Amino acid sequence: MISRRNFLKGGLVLGGAVMLDGFVLEPKDIEVQRVDVRIAGLPPAFNGFTICQLTDIHHSPVVSLDYINRVVDKASGLSPDLFALTGDYVDDERRYAAPAMEAVGRLQARYGTVAILGNHDYFIGESYSTDAIARNRIPLLQNSHMMIRSGGDALCVAGTRDYLEDRPDAREALKGVPLEVPRVLLAHHPDYSEYLPLDERIDLVLSGHTHGGQVRLPYSFAPIVPSSFGQKYSGGLVRNRHTQVYVSRGVGVSMIPVRFNCPPEITLIRLVA
Repeated sequence: MISRRNFLKGGLVLGGAVMLDGFVLEPKDIEVQRVDVRIAGLPPAFNGFTICQLTDIHHSPVVSLDYINRVVDKASGLSPDLFALTGDYVDDERRYAAPAMEAVGRLQARYGTVAILGNHDYFIGESYSTDAIARNRIPLLQNSHMMIRSGGDALCVAGTRDYLEDRPDAREALKGVPLEVPRVLLAHHPDYSEYLPLDERIDLVLSGHTHGGQVRLPYSFAPIVPSSFGQKYSGGLVRNRHTQVYVSRGVGVSMIPVRFNCPPEITLIRLVA
């Protein structure tokens, strides 16, 4: 029979192991998540098109520039067709914006890099964040879109303003895009996908914001998810009545610098017909 003393020792060892994993090891254990997303009517030129999504970097005293550069190097090694940055480049201090954007500014893909803002980017001032992105020549999609063309076919990549701090408008973002053109929408907060106009074609939404909850219990349950829809948008590919949404766990941490059973994520989306 185990003694009370040995039981307490075992508990301390287990607790120490959990703390080591959650606060030291797992927050830097970057995982590449590869996801195939089926798009009805996807033109042949874009069958197999890859988008590498990076989100929720949260550069801060606990998310170092060295770590962000390691994320960038790992993402670059995936050689995607396009990089999509879906917001929250800093946590809450302006001085971290320029280094974070300079790091992601090193990303190179066949069709370049596009970005949107997250709610934390508004915390330091929208114009400040916008300027940091512009200095690195990264197109910023604010209720706007860009067209990618290949072999006579087209793919629309659109982006909205932040759901919490601004007024996202998917209809404005997609204005002028022919109905037959597939559309990928970048929206930092996944909750916005519940309010998309039903008469607009939106084939896929790429979001972040929820960080997977940062802590996930057995059966992948996250006790805290910053969403009005509970576990639905805690992470992964989700379908709602409007569209399909991929919610990335992101690469940084915020509030509490911990990840448990929820490693940071670089997402490689492959569009398939």
